[in-house]
Amino acid sequence: MTDHTATGGGEVIPKAETGPTPASPAAPKAEPEPTPASLAAPKAAPATAPFPTPAIPMARPDALAGTAEGQILSTTESLCPICLKVLPAEIVKSGDEASLCRICPEHGPFREAVWRGAPSFESWRRPKKPAVGLNVHREANRGCPFDCGLCPEHGQYPCTVLLEITQSCDLGCPVCFASSGGKPEAKEDIGRFIDRLAFVKAQAGSVVLQISGGEPTVHPGLLDLVSAATKLFPAVQLNTNGLNLAKDPELAKELRRRGLTWVFLQFDSLNDQTLTTIRGRPILKEKLQAVDNLERAGLPTVLVPTVVKGLNDKELGELVSYAVSKPLVRGLHFQPMTTSGRNPFSGAENRLTLPELLQELGRQTKGGIDVGLAFPPGCEHERCSFHLRFRRLPDGTLVPRPGQNDSSCCSKPPKTTDRPSDPSETAASRERAVDIILRSWSPGGTQTIDGSPADGGAGARAPALAIPMAKRPPDAFDEFIAQAARESFSLTAMAFQDVWTVDLARLRGCCVHVFNPPDRFVPFCAMNLTSADGRALYRSPKP
Repeated sequence: MTDHTATGGGEVIPKAETGPTPASPAAPKAEPEPTPASLAAPKAAPATAPFPTPAIPMARPDALAGTAEGQILSTTESLCPICLKVLPAEIVKSGDEASLCRICPEHGPFREAVWRGAPSFESWRRPKKPAVGLNVHREANRGCPFDCGLCPEHGQYPCTVLLEITQSCDLGCPVCFASSGGKPEAKEDIGRFIDRLAFVKAQAGSVVLQISGGEPTVHPGLLDLVSAATKLFPAVQLNTNGLNLAKDPELAKELRRRGLTWVFLQFDSLNDQTLTTIRGRPILKEKLQAVDNLERAGLPTVLVPTVVKGLNDKELGELVSYAVSKPLVRGLHFQPMTTSGRNPFSGAENRLTLPELLQELGRQTKGGIDVGLAFPPGCEHERCSFHLRFRRLPDGTLVPRPGQNDSSCCSKPPKTTDRPSDPSETAASRERAVDIILRSWSPGGTQTIDGSPADGGAGARAPALAIPMAKRPPDAFDEFIAQAARESFSLTAMAFQDVWTVDLARLRGCCVHVFNPPDRFVPFCAMNLTSADGRALYRSPKP
């Protein structure tokens, strides 16, 4: 399927004024790159659409006129969904709903719900220290979000970096935030991505590297890149729709042998009708086969559902039951649908907020999951995600891990001051972040379902330990650590921002960055943000 394009009178943003980009001796050869706000034209609208495509609203009839209604909880900055002008904004509470409200002098008021229900917006708190020691590649000339790269205004170092190796894809998902599509690359093309790995490591440090796209498994050089990446980064993740993993059982085995740490597998539903609406065609058989092939290869997997309110939000319990039944599925990572890319229209009627998602999980598991144990993130902004960690018993029972909210993957909040972390704290925090993720999702000495050890060859790794240990034969403690990894199961969610919900305070706290050649690290939500008529802030159209 092709892109959705809302119709209406959005204006084209003038070409951004760009400041000098500091040169880095380790930077790969410069390539043409998208200029912020020189917005690329959206693609043509499809003949049919799975979701209604309304005209761009010039103003919302229910939008608050400033702060005339509701209780102001906080102030921030946001963007006009039409022209992307930076605007003062307020978080306003009405009943149990918190909304992001702002007024554009040209296009009127806008209001979008960002939080509904319990836990309350006010109670969902997790302060953290601002990070220091960021490698800045962009001067703050126009201000957030037009100078991403990182710029001096950003307040969080990368914990995860995405390397997009292709814009080609074997699906045409109606909800694709990246509008993926285009011609496949030649195998030799992978060399330029391999060349970039050392630069990413030097600038971002020991992060989790996500190999992404498009659909990365369509790139013929993927395996060579995985081999190179696992020599530099403590954890390497593959983001995939799983279609090629379903077709070719040897692909999963070879990825495991090359040292891939785990897979993030797009997995929205166990219903083909739902999948047809979200992904454009019935692909349940392929999804189930991909999970089986990954399990046979001994490659841990996290299932990643895009959740659309009124479509598959009543299938969460079924997805949890399926995931728990698969020993090598380490968890579910829910992503409420955002309205960027092919889906740029307002998602007010389809948008699911984090507390709504949590409450659905509790209802659909009949209280088997105590959602009261969910906790905010310690890395990204507190309103970006939630986390639940469990020990999975052999019979499939999920037992909450003790002290769920005690350990932070990033700097713990200061007790008496808001001073930034010093560089040593920043480095230790990053190591702790990767260590926690590895303990949750890494192989952990698993066996394949065929019964053979999934040692993964020279590239495979056991869960990281925060305390360095001398090389020695494995003992009972090693088995304890491996067993903890095998029994680990998590339920997490990430509420990505779009042009309707973008809060610049949240954006400046982002720790998930897309590497944008030649030398920029762009916060994920800024990289994928599109205006109401589908024009991209940072992405440029690919052939």
